[in-house]
Amino acid sequence: MILAAIPAYNEEIAIGSVILRTKKYVDRVIVIDDGSSDATSIVAKMAGAEVIQHEKNLGKGAALKCAFREAKRLDADIFICLDADGQHNPDEIPRLLDAIKTGDADMVIGSRFLAATNSVPVYRRIGQQVLNSLTNSISTTKVTDSQSGFRAFSKKAIYSLSCKEMGIGIESQLQRSADDLNLKIVEVPISCRYDVEHGSKMNPFNHGFHVINTILRIVEERRPLLFFGVPGLFLVAIGLFFGFQVVDIYSTTHEFALGTALIVILLLMVGIISIFNGIMLHAISKLIKNGH
Repeated sequence: MILAAIPAYNEEIAIGSVILRTKKYVDRVIVIDDGSSDATSIVAKMAGAEVIQHEKNLGKGAALKCAFREAKRLDADIFICLDADGQHNPDEIPRLLDAIKTGDADMVIGSRFLAATNSVPVYRRIGQQVLNSLTNSISTTKVTDSQSGFRAFSKKAIYSLSCKEMGIGIESQLQRSADDLNLKIVEVPISCRYDVEHGSKMNPFNHGFHVINTILRIVEERRPLLFFGVPGLFLVAIGLFFGFQVVDIYSTTHEFALGTALIVILLLMVGIISIFNGIMLHAISKLIKNGH
């Protein structure tokens, strides 16, 4: 059974068309209405979708977590997710399904950047490349569109992946989780429309901030030595630099730069504590990973 899940928030304008076009390629369509204040749920039901309503807006990650739970409950063989605003073309669903059906992938990402031509605005393209680089830095699998919401998952992925991130950074978290589980990730080219936004989309800068925040939390959890150690070394280096300045001033003028010296002490203390935390957390994560 092929299940399509469509997270939606105030998408009454486009949701009906997306559902009707999606139904041609899947067995069931579920819409997760994430606290919409418009008629999204009503239109979705009229279009023939099953609707799960959240009382308030919990975030895309929470909507996808609900979708994964339903996919398990229904014992879906393949699970497709796509956006509700009409940016994704449901007629391209077979591209994603094929990679799952042939066994080539456990998670298929529809990439806007693999197509020969795409209509991604320049400012979005630049922002996406930054987010791609950051997301790829925490994963051994490198992709061209880490933030794409058009994805397909195999049964193995449905039962093994978990959505820990509740917000818009869910795609980055899923990539890292799939990587940890040695799931096969494949990208296929898709098109994407940017003339159908209806005002419910998050500001691109806020979107980027939330994704970066998610990535930093993953780095903190998975690579504590990098997260704490590198900034700690940086602070120690700055502290030593100013410390030498204090010594140099004293040796030439015999005056003690008390204010600078206090800053040096603060920088060295914070830097050393940060490095120590990184080393300890790294050791603990290694013990947990090795099962000791």
